[in-house]
Amino acid sequence: EPEPGREPGGASQPAAGRPEEDYARKCEEVLRLQEQRAQQEELLEHLAAEIQEELNERWMKRRREELELAAGPGLADTDCDTTELSGGGGELHLEHDRVKTQLSTSLYIGLKLSTDLEAVKTDLDYTQRAWEDKERELQRLLETLGTLDVAEAPAEPRGAAGGG
Repeated sequence: EPEPGREPGGASQPAAGRPEEDYARKCEEVLRLQEQRAQQEELLEHLAAEIQEELNERWMKRRREELELAAGPGLADTDCDTTELSGGGGELHLEHDRVKTQLSTSLYIGLKLSTDLEAVKTDLDYTQRAWEDKERELQRLLETLGTLDVAEAPAEPRGAAGGG
């Protein structure tokens, strides 16, 4: 039985004397895996955004309900009392609650943006390190290919001279 992941035929046999082909196959495999990883990361980011949006909506809904409950029964009593005393103070109470809600929402959004910024910084650092690792690997591969070319170059003229 052929090994899983190996293609039937000549591909299952190592390329004797052709390390460039082996490097090329490895590079293609790395590229394919990187593409898969990028697609999976994109999907994860999309799902995370959907989850965050749902959490935001639920938080805002819960906050509105809390304010309605807090302002509902108490508002009628407060409104009547303050209307008698100051002529419309209930509106001041509503405005106070509205400003508190806006401040709370702004705080939440600010914290969320800060968290997102930290995540982006972490991703950027990771990407930078990965890019540097890939650059070093490519340099190493180029040096190896250069070494192979130098090692093969003298062998060709000797073969041509001996055959002529």
